[in-house]
Amino acid sequence: MADRKPFRFRWPHYLLAVLVYLALLLAWAPASLLAWALPQLTRQAVQLDQAQGSLWRGQAAGVRVRAARGTELQLGGLTWRLKPGDLFSGRLGYRLELAGAGVDAAAVLRASAKGVELRDLRAAMPANWLEQVSPELGLWQPGGRLLFESSHLAIGRAGSIDGQGTLRWLEAASGLVRSPLGSYRADIEGADTALELKLATESGPLFLQGSGKWTPRGGLAFNGAVRAAPENRAEFDGLLGLVGPAQADGSRTIRIGR
Repeated sequence: MADRKPFRFRWPHYLLAVLVYLALLLAWAPASLLAWALPQLTRQAVQLDQAQGSLWRGQAAGVRVRAARGTELQLGGLTWRLKPGDLFSGRLGYRLELAGAGVDAAAVLRASAKGVELRDLRAAMPANWLEQVSPELGLWQPGGRLLFESSHLAIGRAGSIDGQGTLRWLEAASGLVRSPLGSYRADIEGADTALELKLATESGPLFLQGSGKWTPRGGLAFNGAVRAAPENRAEFDGLLGLVGPAQADGSRTIRIGR
């Protein structure tokens, strides 16, 4: 009878042992560790309130995000659940759900040494959040709903942004006029360390178009035009007066930021 070869550990065995060890750490590590680490990793831009559970599965009563202009946004409650399969590719993967304070969002987050990636992101929020993007937009007293969707959006360690998304302003309204404004769509794409956007009108009596760029430090820079349908010009005159003087064709030039 042939002698059996002695069992020897090979690299797949060591890899499996490491993955099991990491899984156990995540299963037992308290959620308070995440509440401590998140502000450190985001330079105090994101903080969790009343985190409970573990790194594997947990929840926080609230999420606070510091906007680019220093104001703080309250995003409601957050729940997370680990995706163990991502450990085999050297990443931490979580299924995230956010609800409350007028926000309803869900996404898959993957973090690695290269940066952070969001997949299958869908977020709905009040349109008055546009005031956080630019004070000029706040003058319109925006109403309605914002819907952001992206199948892939990644932020590298050096701040590079890759991916695409769509931001829609639905049932758009302004506190300065009675009539609804319409619906609008901004196609967004990552370009180096910025997000480039192209704005177009989907429907409604107020026509908006233009293009611009958003950066974490500089905020929004946008150039475009706005005009009202002929039958709505008298009603929208006060609102459009905030933009600037009318051109020969009745349109007005929009310039935000640089």
